[in-house]
Amino acid sequence: MHQRQQQLLEMMRHGMVEIKRAALSLGVAEMTIRRDLQALAEQRLVLMVKGGAVLHPSRYEPEHSERNLTTAKYALAEALYKHITSVDSLYLSTGFTVLAFANVLARRRIRPLTVITNSLSAAAALFRTPCKVMLLGGELRANSLDLVGPMAEKDIELFHVDMVISGCDGACGQRGFYSSDLNLSRLERKSMDIADKVAIITESTKFGKKKLANFALPQEVDLLVTDDALPGEDKEALERAGVEVNTVAL
Repeated sequence: MHQRQQQLLEMMRHGMVEIKRAALSLGVAEMTIRRDLQALAEQRLVLMVKGGAVLHPSRYEPEHSERNLTTAKYALAEALYKHITSVDSLYLSTGFTVLAFANVLARRRIRPLTVITNSLSAAAALFRTPCKVMLLGGELRANSLDLVGPMAEKDIELFHVDMVISGCDGACGQRGFYSSDLNLSRLERKSMDIADKVAIITESTKFGKKKLANFALPQEVDLLVTDDALPGEDKEALERAGVEVNTVAL
């Protein structure tokens, strides 16, 4: 690894490195920076994204790190996997439980799927699978490896998927599902617009918590995968709204 590549890695400790800005900063051509980043990507030191690169998740312990992927989350992910047997394309959103699902996909080495995501962690989990993975562009959320913002919202409009899989920060059987981040909430809404089916995967502890932004009403969701501690009143309200509720014994 030469000095310029080391400089690029150091710059990435502060966030995404844009090819144009890095070329100006280091006084070289954009193609030179692109080649350096591609060389680093081949060593799994960085992950290429639209317009530049970020540190590979294996070198950065973000909010959505492996230590947060509990047995419960994997149990939910395995249950959700049974619902995608006829699916050819997916959109994966962010969160620990969605990342657990991405890891389940990777372990099972399933037939080729097209997976669109704004999560660099989910994309990295599917790195060596038959899946065709497509990353949205955008701005990195603080303390995460998730891409949001106007670029991500514009990019997602280019696609159609069979199913969107999202987590949530809060939920209510009568009111629906919530995110703590307004930018992520807007992207969640747009992901629902491009999908034939909407699936939410979350632990029952999220119920009874209402966060900043509601991104999905109950009647807009087709499937909920959660654990069997889901309050009865929430389950009944969701089923009245037409949601298929799959509870998993933990």
